[in-house]
Amino acid sequence: MSDSTFNILSFDGGGIRGALSIKLLEKIQNETPNIVKKSNMISGTSTGSLIALGLAYGMTPSEISNLYSKENLEYIFDKSYSQISRPKYDNDHLKEILLSVFPENLKLKDLGKLVVIPTFYIGNEYNSWKAIFYNNLPNSETEDYRVVDVAMASSAAPVFFPSYDCHIDGGIIATDPSLASIIYSIDEELGKRMDQIRLLSFGTGYCYNSIKEDTSKWGAIDWVISKDPDLPIISVTLEGNAQLSQIFSKKLLDSNYYRVNPKMDKDISMDDTKSMDYLLELAAEYNIKDCINWINNKWNKI
Repeated sequence: MSDSTFNILSFDGGGIRGALSIKLLEKIQNETPNIVKKSNMISGTSTGSLIALGLAYGMTPSEISNLYSKENLEYIFDKSYSQISRPKYDNDHLKEILLSVFPENLKLKDLGKLVVIPTFYIGNEYNSWKAIFYNNLPNSETEDYRVVDVAMASSAAPVFFPSYDCHIDGGIIATDPSLASIIYSIDEELGKRMDQIRLLSFGTGYCYNSIKEDTSKWGAIDWVISKDPDLPIISVTLEGNAQLSQIFSKKLLDSNYYRVNPKMDKDISMDDTKSMDYLLELAAEYNIKDCINWINNKWNKI
């Protein structure tokens, strides 16, 4: 069996904070030009799915970064509604922007890289709900799905966007798709050994959140409408499953796993377009020296 490394790029969900992830990759690629070329698999959840699918399609980090322009983001999140009785936003503008990038009939099997894209199928009167990891691996059952549909399904964040063809945001099951990527890599279809895998994981920024109020008497309303953090039941769910992925990815890969995730000094909602300048500044200031050393020692091996 070949001793070549199997390199994975992984991108978290996080709404507009995907602008931070792709800007960091762009910055890293300036130092290591072959980072994307030498990747074998690219995974992404929600906003990360747009990045992963774009890279797999052949877009450069710079081109994808342009998708996260303030103009585009304000167009996507242009008109909000009360999120008590309906989704906060429509998803028409998001789909319009995706169709300006991806051909309408482009399928997962047409992409130049392997991809793994989590989403959650909520079922209907004929089928039960289930986690789905859309992919184009050998013998994939999902390779004929359209790229635009997969991106829309993975980014259909409850409360913020409508469900899409009975799917909701992949962050419900895998905000950070790293662990899922590892499992698919060692599955019999690819058959990679654990010691071959290299995984570079991109977060969308973090801050040390906590619920400072006494939650012992909280009911359903409190877990939904309390504002610190915003939508606490969703915030806890997304952060909890992301941390699970990070803990076990690190245990499985040890030094062959590297996480890029700047600390933020404020909590930024997935639709906070006014924070774009802050995110770009955070990316510009982030020290990538250790990451570049890791890539040169691990990613480019053999």
